[in-house]
Amino acid sequence: MTNAAVPAPRRGWWWPVLAVLCWLIVADLPIAHTLLPVHQPLLLLLPMLAVCALAGWWKGGSMPMAMGFTAAAAGVVFEAVRNGVSSVALSAAWSIIAASCLGLSLLASRSKWFLGKGVVAVLAALLLAVVLVAATPSGPASLARTVGAALEVRGGADLNNWRAARSQMTRGSSTRADSATTAMLDMAEQTVTGLPALARSALPSLLALQTLVAMAMAWALFHRVSRTRLGEPLAPVREFRFSDHWIWSVIAGLVIALLPALQVLQPLGINLLVFFGALYALRGAAVLAWFLRPSRSLLGLLIGMALLLLLRESAAIALGFVGLGDTWADWRRRIRPAVS
Repeated sequence: MTNAAVPAPRRGWWWPVLAVLCWLIVADLPIAHTLLPVHQPLLLLLPMLAVCALAGWWKGGSMPMAMGFTAAAAGVVFEAVRNGVSSVALSAAWSIIAASCLGLSLLASRSKWFLGKGVVAVLAALLLAVVLVAATPSGPASLARTVGAALEVRGGADLNNWRAARSQMTRGSSTRADSATTAMLDMAEQTVTGLPALARSALPSLLALQTLVAMAMAWALFHRVSRTRLGEPLAPVREFRFSDHWIWSVIAGLVIALLPALQVLQPLGINLLVFFGALYALRGAAVLAWFLRPSRSLLGLLIGMALLLLLRESAAIALGFVGLGDTWADWRRRIRPAVS
């Protein structure tokens, strides 16, 4: 076991607590109920937190803390497996695979930043999961049945909830006579109806994004409860950035998704675009938040979220282009001297 790292200064609890509360409720919200692959938030979060605590113990941190988080994670996983629901057991298996890859990444990587470690761990977990499914007799067919059944149930529940809400909204006669409102509601219902198909086609990337968020939350929580460093604490959202070389993943996704000759690999291209496109959209939101600094960065994020809600995929694409543009323009570094 190595010597303890230099103790990290303790940071505030406001943002981690808010993030955990959002994490606990988001899976039950409309649309997210269908799109998010794992519906048991603690099943994904606690194993990541346990791995961070074990890595901290290996670097000289607290053994009781590591044992406590490990016991809590084991209890959640055991309860999920004992539940007997195939989709929940599948989520538990994924959580174990992802947590194991995160542990290896934390110990093997020399990087002090979370994002590189997290992305490597998520991509390694996806690759390992594909190998395990392919090596299991009838594994792909069983996986497709389990995922299809879960999406059918979740999509049906979201559609029923939407239709109930629509009937409440259109109860007045004036609303029923409004053709523009009817067309808008019909379009929204088509979107809700298509969610299971969207979730099925983008399942690997959505699972990777959800897992990466769980890893980031575990990283942040660990550095609040422990004095041992695994790396640098998470930076403020307005400082979010990553290697400019990641642009090649977006380019590869575009080439694979659009070239007819590579049609057999089209699902891979789509998932590359969804995963790295989401990271670039977050980078675009960080640029937006930075321009509203120093005391209004939260307002910038709220504006970005409002754009996402009002414009839907158009706003996400716009933020993605802002993030892509930051690769070359680096607006925050260029304008920083003038602002300061």
